[in-house]
Amino acid sequence: MLGPRLSQPLPLAREASLGPCAARAPVSSCAPGAIRFGACSFAAARLPRVELKRPPGPIGRNSVASMQAGIVFGPVRAQAGQSVRLVTRSESVGGKIEQVVDGRTKTGTISITRDRDLLWTFRDPLPDGTRRGMVRVDKLVTITETDLDGERDKQTDSSLLTGKQFAMSKSPAGVWDFQLDGTLPYSKIRHQIEELEVYLKRDWYPTREVNVGDSWEFDPAWIKLIIEKDLHHAQTVGTMRLRQVRKTTQRNIAIIDVSIRSTGTERKQDGSKQEASVDLSGQVTVNLDTMLDESLELSGNVTSTVSSFAVAKLVVLPMKLIATKSFVRDTAFPHP
Repeated sequence: MLGPRLSQPLPLAREASLGPCAARAPVSSCAPGAIRFGACSFAAARLPRVELKRPPGPIGRNSVASMQAGIVFGPVRAQAGQSVRLVTRSESVGGKIEQVVDGRTKTGTISITRDRDLLWTFRDPLPDGTRRGMVRVDKLVTITETDLDGERDKQTDSSLLTGKQFAMSKSPAGVWDFQLDGTLPYSKIRHQIEELEVYLKRDWYPTREVNVGDSWEFDPAWIKLIIEKDLHHAQTVGTMRLRQVRKTTQRNIAIIDVSIRSTGTERKQDGSKQEASVDLSGQVTVNLDTMLDESLELSGNVTSTVSSFAVAKLVVLPMKLIATKSFVRDTAFPHP
């Protein structure tokens, strides 16, 4: 095992969630600087309802594309008996590791892939306004492979939540509560539950009318879960821009550019310094007919360093996330 030779893992070594939407899975201590993918978790933004506004005059006369005067975002409305399936794959292939200890340099590579498949079902609110629903975790697995100075290691971790389904509820003034059956030790699934909460609370879209070319800031909470785990005062900014509204004979879609930047530096009492940065960009595609954000694609890099008197470490991970959502009719969840 490589773990005993590589003490003091890099900042962010414990976890990185790539998803809106993403529960996290542990990474072996043999993987210095290994970053855990989620979501984040990166699953896409809050499910949007998009109202198309009639333009003041004829535009987009061809059958390929037409621009709209403006759109207004709001909550999605699924048909009775429908659930939302969220499938994400986050991967980092060809990541680089470099460690210098007492003048001796070790180099290697790290690759991480993470797959998840979730099913969300939302029911009608109770008379007092309490929101309720259920979530089923069909798949949540992380595979980490490292090669450091010729020593190879592969770890496969399947979340304890895999195969589980449980109810959830939120009072008007409260937070989301997940009704677990008590068979799982909470300490082992705490990070995954936190990520589910982030998914449900996210709020990416402005309440005002948005026109093509408009930009706005949003809160990429899953990235904060990554970097603030080690760097509590990191600065994280997310920006969206409505690039295009496209109409075809099959469907109407909105394409939104996404940019996320996060940086942080922290000095500890022992004189060591930790630094980390996340730089991601991509697009969200919203189907304006089903009012669902059907896909999210993000790519970029995560860089993590730590330095002290005798040790210096660096990990650079290229990252890519693809998340898809779709309406499905699921008979496993009753719909009153």
